Amino acid sequence: MAKKNKAYRHPAEYYTDLENSIGYLSRIVFRSFSRLLERGTLTQDVSAGQWRFLRQLWREDGITQRELSERVGMREPTTVVALKGLEKAGLITRTKTDADRRKTFIYLTPHAKKLELVLAPMNAEVHEIATQGMTDAEVEQLQSLLRRVIDNLSDETRKLSVLSDIKA
Repeated sequence: MAKKNKAYRHPAEYYTDLENSIGYLSRIVFRSFSRLLERGTLTQDVSAGQWRFLRQLWREDGITQRELSERVGMREPTTVVALKGLEKAGLITRTKTDADRRKTFIYLTPHAKKLELVLAPMNAEVHEIATQGMTDAEVEQLQSLLRRVIDNLSDETRKLSVLSDIKA
C-alpha cells in the first residue's frame, strides 16, 4: 500500500489533524446519519443495522444470502447473525430451493414490505438535514466525489478482506 519515496498530496502530519482526514470526516457523517435515521426507524422497531438489509431487499427481494452480504458490505458470518434477528423480528423469511440446497434466498415479509412506505421518508428527511444549504449541483458533486473515493479504495479494501479472512 504505502510506497517509499512517494510524493503525497500533503505531508503525513497534515492528516493527524482530524479535520483534514477524509476517513475521519466520513466516519462522523456515517455515525450522524445512523443516529438520526435510527431515531425514526426505532419507532417501527427497526435498528440501523436492520435498516441496511431492508433497504437492499426493498430494491431486490429474493436474493441470496451471499448477494445480500456483498451488497451491504458485510462478511457472511455477520450477515447470518443479522438475518437471524430480522427473521425473529418477523421482517424476513429464509428459503432454500430444491435446485441448490446450499443457497439461501432472503424474502421480505408483507410487514417488512409495508415498512418501506414508513421508513423511506425518514431516510429522505435525514438527507435533507445533511444537505441543508447545498444546491442540487453541490449534492450531486458530493455524491460523485464520494463514489470516486469508494472506487479508489475498493481494490485495496478487497485485498484487506481476503487477508483478514486468512488470519481469522
